[in-house]
Amino acid sequence: MEAALNQTTFLTQAQALLGKAVSEHTTQRNAEVKSIINKDRQVAPKRMPLGARLAMNTHNMGGRFVESVKNAL
Repeated sequence: MEAALNQTTFLTQAQALLGKAVSEHTTQRNAEVKSIINKDRQVAPKRMPLGARLAMNTHNMGGRFVESVKNAL
C-alpha cells in the first residue's frame, strides 16, 4: 500500500515538474518569437512614393538598356 502511495506521489511530482518545464519553454519561445517580430517591424523599410519608385525603375532600365547596347557592339 505504501509503495502505491509513493508511486502516486512520484508521478504527481513528475507531472508537476514536466508541466513547469513545458510552461517555461513555451514562455521562452513566445518571447523569442515576439522579439523576432518586433525586430522585423523596426527594420522594415518605408515605402518610397510612387513617383520616386517610377523614376528609379526607369533610370535602372535605361542604364541596363544602354549597357546591353554597348555590349552588343
